[in-house]
Amino acid sequence: MLRRWLRIISWVLVIGFCAFFIYKAEHFQIARNALGDGKEPDPQPVAKEIVDKLSNLAGYAKVSENDRLSLYFEPVTSSIAVSDKTTGATWMSASNITDEALGGSELLKNSVRAPLNLTYADISRPVQDPLYTNSITLPPKISKEDIDKGIRVHYDFDKLGISFAIEYTIEADRLEVYIPAADIKEKTSNLLVSIEILPNLGSGTDKDKGYMFYPDGSGAISYFKETHPQYKDRYSATVYGSEDVLKRTSQRVENAYLPVFGANKNGNGFVAYVTQGEFESKINYYPSGYTVNLNRVSGEFFYRRFYDAAIRRGEFSQRVEKDLMPVDHRLRYVFLPKDHSDYSEMAKAYRSYLIESGKLQKRIADGGKEIPAAINLFMGIREDNVLSKQFLKITTFEQAKKFLQELNTAGVNAMSVVLEGWMKDGLGDFPDSDQVSSELGGRAKLTDLTKYAKDHQIDIFLDFNNVDAFDRNLGFRKNIDVMKSPSKLALEDYYGFWYLLNAERAWTKFMGSQAKTLAGYDASGISFAEMGSIALADYNEYHPFTREGTVQKWLEMMKYSREQNGKVAVYGGNSYVLGTADRLMDIPLHDTGYVYSDEAVPFYQMVVHGYIPYSGDLPMNSHYDSRELFLKWVEYGSMPYYELTYAKPEEFRYTFYSDTLFSSSFDQWSPFLIQQYKELNKKLGHTWSQEIESHRIITRDVYETTYGDGTKVIVNYSSLPYKSTGVEVQPKDYIVLKQEG
Repeated sequence: MLRRWLRIISWVLVIGFCAFFIYKAEHFQIARNALGDGKEPDPQPVAKEIVDKLSNLAGYAKVSENDRLSLYFEPVTSSIAVSDKTTGATWMSASNITDEALGGSELLKNSVRAPLNLTYADISRPVQDPLYTNSITLPPKISKEDIDKGIRVHYDFDKLGISFAIEYTIEADRLEVYIPAADIKEKTSNLLVSIEILPNLGSGTDKDKGYMFYPDGSGAISYFKETHPQYKDRYSATVYGSEDVLKRTSQRVENAYLPVFGANKNGNGFVAYVTQGEFESKINYYPSGYTVNLNRVSGEFFYRRFYDAAIRRGEFSQRVEKDLMPVDHRLRYVFLPKDHSDYSEMAKAYRSYLIESGKLQKRIADGGKEIPAAINLFMGIREDNVLSKQFLKITTFEQAKKFLQELNTAGVNAMSVVLEGWMKDGLGDFPDSDQVSSELGGRAKLTDLTKYAKDHQIDIFLDFNNVDAFDRNLGFRKNIDVMKSPSKLALEDYYGFWYLLNAERAWTKFMGSQAKTLAGYDASGISFAEMGSIALADYNEYHPFTREGTVQKWLEMMKYSREQNGKVAVYGGNSYVLGTADRLMDIPLHDTGYVYSDEAVPFYQMVVHGYIPYSGDLPMNSHYDSRELFLKWVEYGSMPYYELTYAKPEEFRYTFYSDTLFSSSFDQWSPFLIQQYKELNKKLGHTWSQEIESHRIITRDVYETTYGDGTKVIVNYSSLPYKSTGVEVQPKDYIVLKQEG
């Protein structure tokens, strides 16, 4: 009996000690993440009586002024405020909310008053986790100097050994924030990872009226609301796409194609966009209910990346890059007129910036009144069996020409056609060959097709992928020609099958012979896969690149190809392609669908409509609801998009593409294509070359798009009629209201 009791007591003590150590470990991790690793002296936060007064402009000094704006500075915390004389609004870096309404810990309460958040890492530790703090919880030494139109603030986090400078200036209707990389200094084992600047500017409480905009896919908004759950996550998107492109999941996560965000609050608003350093930036949105009850949207600038370093076979440890990326960052806030500050006005302001800076070129002729049909023709693919390999002819060049003739005869006059799998070995044998497939008809039949297309003003683009590299292709070397991680290991998928081609290797081959060979087929242009949807840093030993460096090589290929052929198309719509592309493909007509997002909006489409033709990310023949997709085309101003074949899909059911294209027969789908093309052009053809002036949500499932000439399009996705003064829209239908006169 005594032994039994001793065993029980022993187990109780063991369990108790385990629970105690788990508790301490968890709380140590929280404290370490928030404040440091315990090696520095305990931080002394800014006094509460000072923090509580940050929402009172009386404690600030005016440091710059123009006809529209005044810039104020608070010397203890370096908080700033911008007063708009035309609207009466004052935008403060410290949120104005009571502790009771805010909720959360003291650390989190401090963070919503801080002008900046800091992420760093301690390289003296065996596991280099990200560590977080802010300028209220861990106050730096602050000094300032006046500069033209603003102020320069120097921050010295002496307890971390990290210092840097930030410049705040105002001009006309905008605030400019500039962080020069040359001023970043590090004196200890703590290395700067990122700075999230002005994370609380424009923050909205649950009682405010308005929403935050963030660039998820086509664009998304999240309303301020008093009733909401406690969210477990936030929106945090790397501009131009994640680095983990080979770790794809079943859910498609949309890119932040544009480095832009905005706030609409109580009738006032701003749009903010990164004008320098966007390749090393993130856009963050914190919904109320995520850690605290406050809606916030911001930009975050990166100077290092974390990566997994191999420490022994099959084991990895998190590390941070030792070298700081010398990237200057600029963020511009444009303050919008009162009651003209919705997401439409944000899109127009951002579009104006892109046009003025030459980053958006007009490829649609003024007065153009015919919406082209976007048609991808799937030509050929290799089928790999256990005992044999064979090339499957899905659509020959002669059959493709026949398609176009039939569509032309039926009245489809404007077409933008992409040939997929036209080359030797067909679709999927990446990187693609520049040699035409003999099985599909060879060079003679391809040039006969492209000549017919040019004679009938049809654009034909040859799909070309020199970004992806598949293991079965013998045209590249896995130890030399591919992109690599900071640990010098090849970037590859889980199975070691899929790689990414180093941009210098791809550039050398393309500029050496491929471009001229491709131009010899006399197509309208080349359609470059992947280049508009990803941006990757490459640590290849022979040809390393930053994310921006990789993209610059891709852009050189696109521009040279455009010189050779006349036009260029690209998959994806990252903003860096908007100055080069003649056609955008795979542009989402939706957001990712995060639980905190209330509406997807066509922000991206409002920026580019009338300038560059674009089609969606899913063809009509692969969509689960054809009517819904057609209405999306109408609402978002998109080209009608189909992916078709001569052969029936059963003929390539044993290839990897069978999961993507399961209904594609031209004979089956051409009647729908013809009917929808004619309907869209009859009702909306005149809007093709126009800007989208505005978009609004009338009521649930009812939306209105307005074009430059005043044409309004009302789309009703609901199962009930929508009725308003003089207007009725049937369920699952739309109407077009042209401006009289």
